[in-house]
Amino acid sequence: MLALLLTLACSGGDEPAVRAVRPVPATPEQIAEKREREELRTSPRNLEVNYEKPEGVYVDAQFLGGRRWENVRTIVLEQLGALLETSTDARGHEVKRLERGTITLEEDEIDEIIVPLPEPMRREQAMVACGFSGLVDRYLSFTREYRVTQFQSFRRIILHRAGPNDDLVVKVTAQKKQTRVQELP
Repeated sequence: MLALLLTLACSGGDEPAVRAVRPVPATPEQIAEKREREELRTSPRNLEVNYEKPEGVYVDAQFLGGRRWENVRTIVLEQLGALLETSTDARGHEVKRLERGTITLEEDEIDEIIVPLPEPMRREQAMVACGFSGLVDRYLSFTREYRVTQFQSFRRIILHRAGPNDDLVVKVTAQKKQTRVQELP
């Protein structure tokens, strides 16, 4: 059967064995409409307006990190509770302490999120509770913490242990931005 098809296809007839289907070219209006829909779909403001916290996530640090404070203020207040106090740290960044955590703003963007967990958890559970993937291939292990670096667009994620020899995590610190090293004069 295959031989018969090959013979017919290679017989050298006037018509090609396979005809190409040419797509209808898009009009400029269709191209502009498609571009506008894509920009609306992916715009940061639209993502924040249509945000729904995933099931099983306590505080979605993965979503909040790097976003503008003004755009996600209501989401932060829903997840971390009421604003208790605002201060400035040694680097000049604004620190907002809330009922269930602390955020640090750098240039009006959320740079660091500190989330005390409601109960001690295993590493993977703590990562998922903060909106990250629990599939971390390598943790740096220290006496009082586990660290994950360069993970899901975050510079560093610190999982604070309950005790020096304890595997359970009681607090998560997620740091978003890459701090640049300043050269000495």
